[in-house]
Amino acid sequence: MSEVARLVTVGGRLDLAWGDAFELRSLSAYCRLKDGSEHRSRRLAGTAEAGHYAAACGPLCVDALIRLEGDQVFVEISVSALEPVQVLEVGVTGRPLVNGSEPEWMLYSGHQSWDPAGHARLGGLTATGKPVTRESWWTVGLAGATGGGLAAAGLSAAASALRCVHREGELRLLWCEPEGFDPAPVLWEGSAGTTWHSEQLALTADRDVTSALSALLGRVEPAAGPPRGWLSWYHFGPWVAREDVLANAAILGAGDGELGYRLIQVDDGWQEAYGDWIPNRKFPGGLAALARDLADRDQVLGAWTAPFLVSAGADLARTAPEAWFVQDPTTGVRGIDPRHAVFGPMHVLDARHPDVLRHLRAMYRRLYEDGVRYFKIDFLYAGGYAGSRALRQGIQAIREGVRDAYILACGAPLLPMVGLVEGCRVGQDVASPIYDFETGAPRPTIFGDEVTWVARNAGARQCLHHWFHLDPDVALVGGNLTLEQGRQLVTLSALTGGPFFAGDDLRALDGERLALLTNPEVLQLAGGSPAIPDWEPGVADLPASHWRRGDVLAVFNWTAEAREIPLRAPGLEGCRDLWARRDLKGLADGALLPVAAHSVRLLRIASG
Repeated sequence: MSEVARLVTVGGRLDLAWGDAFELRSLSAYCRLKDGSEHRSRRLAGTAEAGHYAAACGPLCVDALIRLEGDQVFVEISVSALEPVQVLEVGVTGRPLVNGSEPEWMLYSGHQSWDPAGHARLGGLTATGKPVTRESWWTVGLAGATGGGLAAAGLSAAASALRCVHREGELRLLWCEPEGFDPAPVLWEGSAGTTWHSEQLALTADRDVTSALSALLGRVEPAAGPPRGWLSWYHFGPWVAREDVLANAAILGAGDGELGYRLIQVDDGWQEAYGDWIPNRKFPGGLAALARDLADRDQVLGAWTAPFLVSAGADLARTAPEAWFVQDPTTGVRGIDPRHAVFGPMHVLDARHPDVLRHLRAMYRRLYEDGVRYFKIDFLYAGGYAGSRALRQGIQAIREGVRDAYILACGAPLLPMVGLVEGCRVGQDVASPIYDFETGAPRPTIFGDEVTWVARNAGARQCLHHWFHLDPDVALVGGNLTLEQGRQLVTLSALTGGPFFAGDDLRALDGERLALLTNPEVLQLAGGSPAIPDWEPGVADLPASHWRRGDVLAVFNWTAEAREIPLRAPGLEGCRDLWARRDLKGLADGALLPVAAHSVRLLRIASG
């Protein structure tokens, strides 16, 4: 059980402590201003009875409200300007200690879906001799070698983002706006006497930092369970056509659909253009006709969109008022998204404008009325170019348009999605659809360690299942993946607990690969609670080898060589290999388990 949190004053210093093992010493205020200056208060001072601790911090007066509830600490600040000021970020700082020493590891998570998440070693110097800076958004864990440590998390992101920075032994918990067209966006601008109020963050500590982090996040229960289905992107890419969708739907619907693949999602390539979300000529009859054909098989249509992006060649880019688009402050004209440029210049809708919200609401209502009941909304980071508040307003308008349909967010800042979507991508794409000019057809292609990267993010972000269903991406088994990499991806999809989607052209799969998507003992695991990786940080930031959910244990080999991995299964009395669909004899805790290169063994354990 976690120790009760205490506020302790030592020699004029204000500390947070959880027993004798975990501390956040020398609490103070910090701010960084638009003029490039940084300011740190000497200390926070106040009384436990009032719960307010204040300090002067450059041109600001920072009043921190600190409330203790058992092992959790809740912090919010009120900032008053002493003179005209533009604030980039402001928050509280302290020196974290684990058993009297600086923590060794940061459990980090990037700003949005595709950004890396994992374990990073703290301390040390860069190649140029400067102290290493580590960063995490929305949540952070700081731990010692055995996994015990401190955790912090933002509790809402309706109007700002939480950035967590560790540098030279100091942890900064800072409210800010993420970068967009402006590389240094202003969080708050005020004249003398004006005030800004933060959202709330929480802290705790425990012998298991991942459990500590999970305990902070509360629980949001999506109205619908995670779907199981197929999507078009990874094999067909933007070349997808109606007949491709129906052919794969027919295979999934065979045998009265006993495998449960009911959701059929058409991805990028169905629309006229980004911003013009109407079917192109490859989809005669439109989405409404496709939805009706699928409904005849007891299947449901899903559709991909990128709500905030508008192609420079789209009709909407030509007809919409200039005020609908986010302006680039450096040029004074419509900004062009610097990230998604593969299909040409993309402008960005500004959800601060009421007419843009009405447009989004009406557009998604029309798609819902066409029979779409699952919406993958992508490139959502772009909605944040207009600010955190605008991003939430835009997603809220979409939510109102799609009514009771399932929303999967992708390319999304994480905490702002909470309460508005059912599911959220938590890693990068597993592959890319590449057109093969020799065969005259596209196919899924990986170029490096994509499977490992997907797993690393899924493991590091497993605690976020309290916010939404976790989408690690699809259970891809074809293309240029090895059979064993396909086995890893299917296992990850089944054990992450979120949507479970196939992504190949099922007509092109051989029997051995198709069997990976039809193993009933593995499919039975899909949609449950997420598996939890063991604490195995390392300098290479590889995912853990052992992942656990109840009596199920997955043992992964992330290397390019076959390995014998020591099995960690205390009390093991028997087990079943779910992939081989047979019982294993003579296996004991500590036994060397053979695992092929880039593969996984999936076991159901019987313990004494």
